[in-house]
Amino acid sequence: MITPEKIEEWLKEAEERPSSMAVILQYVANRLRDLTGRNEELRAENLALRTEKRVEEYEQRITHLEYQLDMLRRQFGGELPAEFLPAGQESGQVKLSVLLYDALGRILRVAVNGAQFSAGQELAQMAAPPAVNEDAPRLLVVPSYEELLFIFSSGRIATLAVESIPAAKELDWEHAAQPHEPRGGETLASLAPISSMALADFILQASRRGFVKKLMTSLAPSVLNKHYIGTGATIPGDRTYTLALCAKDDQMVMVSRDGFVLGLDVRDLPFSAEEAFRMAAMDGLAAVFVRRPEQAILAMTQAGKIIHWSPERLEISHSLKAKGQSLYSAQRRERGVQVVGAAAIGEGDWAVVLHDDGRLTAHAVRSLIDDGAIPVSGELVDFTLAVQPGIRATRE
Repeated sequence: MITPEKIEEWLKEAEERPSSMAVILQYVANRLRDLTGRNEELRAENLALRTEKRVEEYEQRITHLEYQLDMLRRQFGGELPAEFLPAGQESGQVKLSVLLYDALGRILRVAVNGAQFSAGQELAQMAAPPAVNEDAPRLLVVPSYEELLFIFSSGRIATLAVESIPAAKELDWEHAAQPHEPRGGETLASLAPISSMALADFILQASRRGFVKKLMTSLAPSVLNKHYIGTGATIPGDRTYTLALCAKDDQMVMVSRDGFVLGLDVRDLPFSAEEAFRMAAMDGLAAVFVRRPEQAILAMTQAGKIIHWSPERLEISHSLKAKGQSLYSAQRRERGVQVVGAAAIGEGDWAVVLHDDGRLTAHAVRSLIDDGAIPVSGELVDFTLAVQPGIRATRE
């Protein structure tokens, strides 16, 4: 701030040393330019208030808060529509939706009653065997009241309630729902449940080649309003693999198809995409999940073999570009053994797997650990955990 006393000093300085006049005038000119710029900013802000632009911004924030509140009510408030409750069951034993989706944005939804799962139960059968390659369909099992985030390879995002996806009468891609169709060369990279976003600290994003970044959930309103979160990929040929919500004290675990696992503290993750998992040229992610330190890990190979790690076996890396730990021997890797999925597990959890003949089957995690394998006639395509509110939740 230029005070009257300061001006008196400058005038005195100019009288005593005329050569200082140019420097003083330059300083005054710079200060006037700064003040003029600030004045224009204030005028623009005042104009924005008068033209209701700021009002619209606040309305958008209120809309987002109401959106999150509605999701929380559905998840924790017991305000569930009757159609989501199994017949004769108490509130809390919620129907689940098994979602099969592909890169074209097609979704097949199978509504199941998780309270009536039985070991080895066949949940559904696809009309034709699924593709078994990099773009093979992926599995997601969520409560039917969940909210989904669609993440496209371009970085574009969209939201949709699971209940808005019609249950498939037959698992045929020709009759699959396509609520958010990919645009102009993009593909559907992942579906992620986001109903607990208001309770999370961060959104984690991982690419197929092991690049990761985190985003504070306080920025979620802006991200959702813009319908864009970024690709999370920085090298040619890479693309988004998935998103996950987490707390600041959680751990992020990444598992590669070649059977390597890397654990990282969420606190150590960068805010811009950086390589965290150093993988071989032909390797890629098979699973990304968040876990608490006391949770065990279960991984499944394409041959149906189970790999169970107790909580203390996972080593947490505090540096990026790590290779991680090996889930199995190099000899098994050379024979072509690959991981199709992995998850942090609890004692009462269930798993759902997709077979290469199109069958969807349910399996108790406890039985998987005891048996060490799933009977398969060919190979498995994908594996995911079925989180069942009211029966057993992975997160408390």
